Amino acid sequence: MDRCLLPFLCALALASCREQGLSAPTPAGTQVTFDQSRAWKLLLEQVDIGPRPAGSEGAEANRRLIERELQAVGLKPVRESFEDLTPAGKIQFVNVYADLPGSGTDMVIMGSHYDTKRLPFRFVGANDAASNTAVLLEVARTLATGKQRGPTYRFLFIDGEEAVREQWIDPDNTYGSRFHARKLRDSGQAERVRAFVLLDMVGDADLRLTRDVYSDKRLLEIFHGTARKNGLGKYVDGPSMDVRDDHISFMQVGIPAVDLIDFSYGPGNSYWHTELDTPERCSEESLGVVGRIVMMGLEVLETGFGRR
Repeated sequence: MDRCLLPFLCALALASCREQGLSAPTPAGTQVTFDQSRAWKLLLEQVDIGPRPAGSEGAEANRRLIERELQAVGLKPVRESFEDLTPAGKIQFVNVYADLPGSGTDMVIMGSHYDTKRLPFRFVGANDAASNTAVLLEVARTLATGKQRGPTYRFLFIDGEEAVREQWIDPDNTYGSRFHARKLRDSGQAERVRAFVLLDMVGDADLRLTRDVYSDKRLLEIFHGTARKNGLGKYVDGPSMDVRDDHISFMQVGIPAVDLIDFSYGPGNSYWHTELDTPERCSEESLGVVGRIVMMGLEVLETGFGRR
């Protein structure tokens, strides 16, 4: 091949990938910044609050923690309050979000639910949902203190993902994400959202991200494929499952979405929604792995993914 033609052909290939909504390759060994020790401290701080179900004092304490961390890096958190009828009566839900302006006109929303399941015992939710909230806070800090990005980033901390009843029966779930997604649709903003990236249950010491069948396949491949290309393949490509989660709310208003989740927590998922969901069964390393996968995947998403 003529060396003079190589830059032109590379640019042409990248443009073609963008046009088709495909992912551009990430160089093997790409180095990214993500402070897993800070994320781990945030996980422990949330667990120290105790149970944090929607409408509780614990949930309010967690909101203050989220707002403190966002404000510390110059972001301006917004509270999005609404009331909804649940099997336990009316509950006041509160989403928290902050925007990091980009140089372009489109937006990427990154989400994490921060509420814990209402259970008849002391459920502290180290993995579900302190781990994902901790990672998203550290991603927000990393992006906010780095170079300006192309898209605006919205960091969305979602209330009311967990069902009030023991069983997940619609519509008793995803209260906060459904509310936020509807507002995006009704205001016309949904059209400018390039993608929604959800983090959930990412602290498992035995981490392997599930391949959620509802997720946009192109987005799933961006993050799982980036992990494989950068030496983190053993942490992805877990079993295929149909995971009903907050990402579906955004898909229902036409926004491509992906759920980055390890929905196999303990033997036979035996730690999920039990007293066993404690920091001892999570790891700082897992938070760091997911943080690096997210940061590398976002680079690909920004340059090689478009809405069809």
